[in-house]
Amino acid sequence: MTLRVAALFPKIDVDPADGAVTGAELAAWNLASARREVMHRTARELDLHDRDHDGRVAFSEYERPSWAWRFDDNNSTNDGMGWWKEGHFNAADVDGDGFLNLTEFNDFLHPADTTSPKLLHWLCKEEVRERDKDNDGKLDFQEFYNGLFYSIRHYDDETSTDDSNGSDAPAKKSFSQLDLDNDGLLSADELKPIIGKLHPAENFYAKQQADYVISQADTNKDGQLSLNEMIENPYVFYSALFTEDDYGSHDELR
Repeated sequence: MTLRVAALFPKIDVDPADGAVTGAELAAWNLASARREVMHRTARELDLHDRDHDGRVAFSEYERPSWAWRFDDNNSTNDGMGWWKEGHFNAADVDGDGFLNLTEFNDFLHPADTTSPKLLHWLCKEEVRERDKDNDGKLDFQEFYNGLFYSIRHYDDETSTDDSNGSDAPAKKSFSQLDLDNDGLLSADELKPIIGKLHPAENFYAKQQADYVISQADTNKDGQLSLNEMIENPYVFYSALFTEDDYGSHDELR
C-alpha cells in the first residue's frame, strides 16, 4: 500500500508539483477519476442497449432499469420526476437526431453532470412540474417553501441558519433572490442558479471527499498533505476514494 501511495502522489501533486497535495489538487484528481469510471460504465451500458450495434441508442432500444418501472407504478398520477421517460431522452438528444451517442447517453444517465443547456432546462422544468400543485407552470412561495427550500438550504451558507423557530424569513430571502422578474412566481429558468444544489454533480462529491481526507490525514494542520502524511494514513485516504465493492475499478491504484 505504501508503494501504491508513493506512485499515486505525483499524479495528484500537479498544480503545482511542489511536494504537497492541496484540497484543490485532490478534488481535481477525484473528479477526473470519477468521470473516467462513469464514462466507462456508460460505454458498457450503451453496448447493452444498442441492439443494432450502430454505436448509439434510440429510445425504443432503451430498456429502463427495474427500479424505474416500480417508481412509475407507485406514481400513477405522474407526480414524480420524469426520469427514464421520452421527455428526458429527448432533452439529452442535443443534436435532435433521435439517437443518443456516447456523450449524450452519459448525460441521459447522469444529468446532474451535464453542461447541456437543453438538459439543464429539462431538469429545472421537472422540478417545477413535480411541485406545481396548481398547475400554472410556475412555483409560488408556498410551493417553493414546501418543496425546494428544504433541499437547498444546507448547501447555501446564507440559508443554513437554524430555522427551528419556524421562521420562513430565510426561505423568503432565497425566493426573492431567485424571482428575477419580481412576479411572485418562479419559472423553470429562474431555478437554474440552484439546480446544482438540487442535483449535486460529481465535482461536489469530489470536493467532499478531498475535504474529508485532508481533515483526517493532515497531521500538521497546514491544510495540505505531504507524501509522509498520506503514507501514514493510507486507509483514510483509500476509504474516501472507493468502497470495498468497487475496489478493483481504479486501475491506476493496482
